[in-house]
Amino acid sequence: MAIKKYLRIAEITVILAVLASSYLLFAYERKNHDPDYNKNWVAFYFVDPNVPEKGVTAENHSGQNLDFQFCLVPDSDDLMEPNDLSCNIQSVEQTVTKNITAGEKGSWAYSMPEKPGKYWVVLQYKDADLLKTKDLSFQN
Repeated sequence: MAIKKYLRIAEITVILAVLASSYLLFAYERKNHDPDYNKNWVAFYFVDPNVPEKGVTAENHSGQNLDFQFCLVPDSDDLMEPNDLSCNIQSVEQTVTKNITAGEKGSWAYSMPEKPGKYWVVLQYKDADLLKTKDLSFQN
């Protein structure tokens, strides 16, 4: 009789331990899969990679509100990709600045250039006083 009682207590203890550890693991993983929890990154991509005319999107997961500058730059022999790409060069055709809050997305639908050729869509932003640049290219 006493052995059955101890076995029953052991079963309940094991079940409670499994439930508690499952809950803790779930809570830990949920925090790790949150793109904004203790993370500092920015994603930059075409809205539709097959149709670059639809524009670009920037996701701000830096934990702070940032000013993003988008610009459209025609490719030329003067550019040595991606080192020379900037929204401050003379050949910039279009530019816009958007403030994107932390954890949000911002899009820019640029107007397609009339002149055919390769173009760069450049994203610039300051992160801790460091100017960062990301770029994408498409053929018009």
